[in-house]
Amino acid sequence: MITGEMRMTGTNAVVMGSAGALADEAADVVQTIETRFGAVKVSRKQPIVFTSGLLGMPDKTQFALVAFPNKKFERFSLLQSLDDDALSFITLPLDVDNGIIARADLEQGARDLGIAAESLAVLLIVSVHRETTGVRLSVNARAPILMHAQKKTAHQYVFASSQYNIRHAIAF
Repeated sequence: MITGEMRMTGTNAVVMGSAGALADEAADVVQTIETRFGAVKVSRKQPIVFTSGLLGMPDKTQFALVAFPNKKFERFSLLQSLDDDALSFITLPLDVDNGIIARADLEQGARDLGIAAESLAVLLIVSVHRETTGVRLSVNARAPILMHAQKKTAHQYVFASSQYNIRHAIAF
């Protein structure tokens, strides 16, 4: 794990890589990518693999999860594509017990995907809405990213129920 790279532990806790870990990585697997949010360092050594890609992007299958480059938004992480440097998503790591998606629904989604509850990590994709009155943030609660933390495989899981909003407002 390199500096700034995030590891989902499966209990939805996020662990940051240590500064010395960068020296342990082979030079050919560490890359600095200039994103629209700032520069991030990613490792290609152990990507998060979306076997079916993300919704609408079936060919984008390899990603790295890194700390958001702006410390002001440190509660968010950046899901950076390793297939396309220009593609990244602001994400919100979510605990299984939260006020947005019911635990039972997350656990059912994990079962549907063959992910044990203790290995489950959850991310929500964040959208930024610029309006004349300011900036609003929302998350896609209907299609969370469910990840097997140890295997580093992930799926964007779509709930059939309209109970969860595609634009669930959050504060920042």
